[in-house]
Amino acid sequence: MNMLMSITVLWAVITVSFIIVMIYRASLSNHETDQLFLNETTPSSVHQENDEVVRRLNSLAPICKGLGGVTILLTLLAGGMWIVHTLPTN
Repeated sequence: MNMLMSITVLWAVITVSFIIVMIYRASLSNHETDQLFLNETTPSSVHQENDEVVRRLNSLAPICKGLGGVTILLTLLAGGMWIVHTLPTN
């Protein structure tokens, strides 16, 4: 049962990290503009700011996918271990 507890604690840490990264990603995507109309009157800082937000979102994509995948695998592992431990007792 000690192994199940350590897997559960690891799952909780990874899942909380995943949720925090997803909340950060959502707050960044609120600042991204879907359409950016550039003309002579548009300041270049608007374009640079949007490019910076897009760059940050693109750098977060592999982290989100990785943490999500690890969360799913640990969920399946912890669920399987729980079933294996409780099945013989019933």
